This record gives sequence, structure tokens and C-alpha cells, in this order.
Amino acid sequence: MGVEKSGYTAMTGHRITMLGSQDRALQEWLCGHPDGHERGALVLFRRLARVVKNIPASDRFLVVHVIELTGDWIIDSSPVHLTINMRKLPDIYLKCETEGLHLGFVHNHPVSNIEFSSQDEINELNILHGLAGCNGEASTLVAMTLTEGKWNARIRQGLLPREVLPVRHVSVLSDKIGLHGITLPEETPEILLRQEAAFGKPFNAKLQSLRAVVVGAGGTGSAVATLLARAGVGELIIIDGDDLAGSNMNRVRGYQAKDIGKNKAVSLKDFIDSLRLNVRVAAISAFLNESREAIDALSSADVVFGCTDDIAGRNLMNQAIYYHAQVYIDCGLTGRVDVHDDGFPYLRDHRGRVSCILPESGACLRCQRVVTDEKLRYEQAIKDNPELAKLDSDTLKREYYLVGGGEQAPGVGPFTSATADNVVATFMNLIRPYRSISEELRQDNIWIDFIHMTIHSNEPVDDPGCICCRTHLILLKNEGKYRLEMPILGEINGPQ
Repeated sequence: MGVEKSGYTAMTGHRITMLGSQDRALQEWLCGHPDGHERGALVLFRRLARVVKNIPASDRFLVVHVIELTGDWIIDSSPVHLTINMRKLPDIYLKCETEGLHLGFVHNHPVSNIEFSSQDEINELNILHGLAGCNGEASTLVAMTLTEGKWNARIRQGLLPREVLPVRHVSVLSDKIGLHGITLPEETPEILLRQEAAFGKPFNAKLQSLRAVVVGAGGTGSAVATLLARAGVGELIIIDGDDLAGSNMNRVRGYQAKDIGKNKAVSLKDFIDSLRLNVRVAAISAFLNESREAIDALSSADVVFGCTDDIAGRNLMNQAIYYHAQVYIDCGLTGRVDVHDDGFPYLRDHRGRVSCILPESGACLRCQRVVTDEKLRYEQAIKDNPELAKLDSDTLKREYYLVGGGEQAPGVGPFTSATADNVVATFMNLIRPYRSISEELRQDNIWIDFIHMTIHSNEPVDDPGCICCRTHLILLKNEGKYRLEMPILGEINGPQ
């Protein structure tokens, strides 16, 4: 891989994502033969091929169905081989074609530690030949092996079947992020040596393999983005439609006076580029809920960082991470300013929140009451009539039937920075767990009270019907014709 003048080492390869429950079921099946024979499974993937300007193409393949190969699927097997009944595959080819899915063949190597064997190549070419014959030369086959509990993967296409497309990682999302198939570099950049000493050599390589999106580039977002870049995340997308104001300068990172009046995302990208770090950065100068480009960029990421005070944007992220099987770390600050006896204001309350949500772990933002229908209505009403923001909460409720107002988030630099620091520390804990959290705290919801210097968690709403984190009705759901099944977000172009 070549190094560009900016210092960025181009990342190559597509990415595979599976849920923790899928990983457990597959590993139990593949390693569970009573005689220690090889076992196999067919895995059907949804492909997210969303283009992001200035970021190298890298599709995400999401595991959506697993078919265990048993009974008349198996012709013969042993500890060193597996022969499957190819006559049964056309039905699977048809399912892939009609449902817009991509075929994967998965098997284990019980007595060998090699990633792929010469026989594996023969089997892949035979399966791909039949797949391309039925579904066309654009067909894709994902091959995966399980060796000593670790996943390896590669991709072939019907047009050039012998050409192997690399997979840069297989991500397993449980209550943490497990990354398999990572290639370790020969040398560690000087800037990351101390980080390597703290977390080990694979840690930096895993960060380099990830694509992160930061929504919001203000007090918390600018700090999160610059910290991620310095920590070694390989690809970073910054989304913000707002311009930098002079009043922001007390709490943001990475901006200069010359950036006032300019778009935050673009200016922050320019700053990070100037550091000549090993990160590719893209900026989208639009609000998430108003930009199809931003939604597509969001879906392309492995990890989503919500650093906006926009409830509508949070609501979209809260849904998107289930459709797209992503990690979501959201943050915010709240507080209340009162007047002291001496006539001067004082902070009566000021707290920072970090919510860490994975598709199968943690309560969603609605169940955490961070996003509510009342807050969405209030935000839209203020947007339509800014004068309402000047009214107190009682008047809003009595005269406008709006619930909101009264809550404040004073822009104090140390508190926004401390919250952002905890966001990135939480992210690092998902990659290389190091925290020992007391039973009184929840990983998905941690509040830092800056006034009383305490840390606590809020219990989520007990909503067994939540379509996000309880019933999982939208988990890995096909978006269909429109992004997130919302016509207002426009039609999806390209493969899904």
C-alpha cells in the first residue's frame, strides 16, 4: 500500500459485519460435529455499497441469514474436508436474486491453522460458477473460514472469478467490537507507540481498519473527531451543516479565527489534514436529516458518533444503527443556571452524558428518553417559530401544548471536552476492554455530574414493544426502495 503526501496509507478491502448472536450460533454449529469433522453453512449478506466522496470505496456486507448445511446438504465430510450437494444450491441462488442478497460459503478448519486451502479455492470457484450462471457475472461470493476461533474472509466476483478481493476486517458486534482478519503492520508510527504500550499492537491496527462518522462538529464533536484522528482511526467522516460562530471558540478544538463564518465540517477536515496523520477525512457540509449524501455516508461507517444537539438527527441515527448493524456512541450535555444571592449566575446543574449502544446490547435513545416525540415536536416548533424559544416551559405547555424549554446546556469548555474525552475512552473500551464498571452503572448510559463530581446511570424505560432495542423489528431489515424506509430521505441507488 502506498503512502500519499498527506501521510495517509490507503486502506483497501471490503468489510463484513455480523451480530454477536450470529457469531455464537455459527461458531457452535461449525465446531460442534461429534466426530470433529468440518462443517459448513451458507450465509446470505446484505451489501451496503454507499459511495462517500474522498473516501476509498469499501462496501459493508451484513450477515442477515444463516443456513446450516446438514442432512442431504452433505455428501461427505472428515476432519480435513467437506463435500456439499451442489444440486441444492439453485434454490439459494434464486433467493439471492429475488431478495437482493449476496451468497457466502462458510466452513471451519478443525485440524489446520491455515486461512484458506487450495481445495477451498476449488470449492469457491465451483459455487461461483453456478451462481454466476444463474444470477449473472456481477454475482458476488463471500468466502469465510473459522480457524482457531478466528474469522478470515475474502470475496470473488463472477466476472473475474480467480481475482480475490480482500476483506480488511470481519466485525462481530456483541457488547463490544470484535475485529477479525486484521493485518498487523511491521512498524508502529511514533505517535501511536504509547497507545500500543497501553493496549497492545493489534489495537492500533484495529483502529486503522475502522471507518467512523462524527455527526456534529461543535464543542463535543470537534473534540471527538480530532481525538479519533490522533488515536489512529483510518477513515473519518465529519457531518455538520452549521457555520462556526465566534461564540463557539471557547469550547471547540481544531478551529482558528479565520474559520469563523465557515462550515464547521469543512474547516475541521482542513485542520485534521494539516496534522498529516494516517487518516483519510471527508467533510459533508449538511445536516443529517436534510441530506441524502449524509445518510449514505452514515450507513457506510462501522461506528457512529452522535455529537449534535439536534433531536431529529439523533432520531435518525437511533434507527439507522439497527438497519445497518453499527455501533452508536451518542453524547450530550444538560444543565441549569440559577441566580445567586449576590445577583450573579451560578451553575445549579451541569452534566455530560455518554450513551453506548450496540445492535444487540444497550437501550436505544428512545428507551433512554434522550429522544422522545415531545422533544421532536418542540424542536420542530422552535425551528418554525424561533420566538418560542424565549418562552418558559409552563407557557409553552399551557398555550402551545409543547413540552420542552427550561433545560440549558451552558457552553463551558472543560465540560464539553471532558464529555468528548469520555466518548473516545468508551469507544476504546469496546475495542480493547479495560474498564471495571460497578454494578450501579450501565455501559449504555453514563452521566458525569460536573457539579457534585459523581457518575451515575439512568434506568431506561421498560418498553417491551420498542422496535429498536427490544423487539428488533428493524434490526437488519431491508430498507426497500427508500433510505431507512422513509420516502422523505429519497430512493436508494445501487446495491443494498
